[in-house]
Amino acid sequence: MTLSLVPSELMIGLSSEHRYREVTYAHAHLQAQLLYASKGAIQVFTGHQVWIMPPMCALWIPPRVEHSVISLSHVQLNTALVEENAAKAMGKNCFLIRVSNLLHELLIRFNELDQLRKSDPSISQEISHALQIIIFNEIQRANSLAVQIPWPKEKRLIKICETLLQSPNQLKDLNTWADEIGTSSRTLMRMFQKETGLSYRAWIQQMHIALALSKIADGLSVSQISESLGYANASAFSAMFKRHLGKTPQQFRTEIR
Repeated sequence: MTLSLVPSELMIGLSSEHRYREVTYAHAHLQAQLLYASKGAIQVFTGHQVWIMPPMCALWIPPRVEHSVISLSHVQLNTALVEENAAKAMGKNCFLIRVSNLLHELLIRFNELDQLRKSDPSISQEISHALQIIIFNEIQRANSLAVQIPWPKEKRLIKICETLLQSPNQLKDLNTWADEIGTSSRTLMRMFQKETGLSYRAWIQQMHIALALSKIADGLSVSQISESLGYANASAFSAMFKRHLGKTPQQFRTEIR
């Protein structure tokens, strides 16, 4: 892991490489973090949410928010830690953003500064200062994505959600789940709403969208994605995707680097 300390108070770079299924256990930073996997995909837990992030997305994590990370492939992180006072402008909640081609290149360049500093420290300081300002501006300008998976605290619901996340195409109705955990479907419906803020169906759709973004980044066709998520046909999946994100899966694909 390399930490690029710079004389500016705005931002520092943090880069690291991780193996498939490697776990970074729960921790928090005094600064805010733009958590970005420039290569590979990651799954992030932030207490009440789960985030599944393909290379085209980054997660804004406010200061002191505990989070853990699982690598879903071989991963290269090129992230930025943002000074606490500056981070206040971004609010107190985690959110997902689309990473533009420009922001992607800026974050990689910013995390390469250690090598540049060895040859010419003065140039490194000048470039670092400029990059920090531009990166922060790009973060503020980035489009946020309403894609998050609210995570319950109740043990029985956690088991259900973990099973759904691991086998998103093997869906059961509430009656079946209720029988398995020893309650009524009406009670389970209320539990889902109370614990996640979403109905059972809405939670599944949020999970499907998050998983679909990673599958789009992996190059899978819309038919392959819809089948892997248990949809009867690609049209039904595409319609659900567009309702939530305002774009079809094909339109998202064209925006991926």
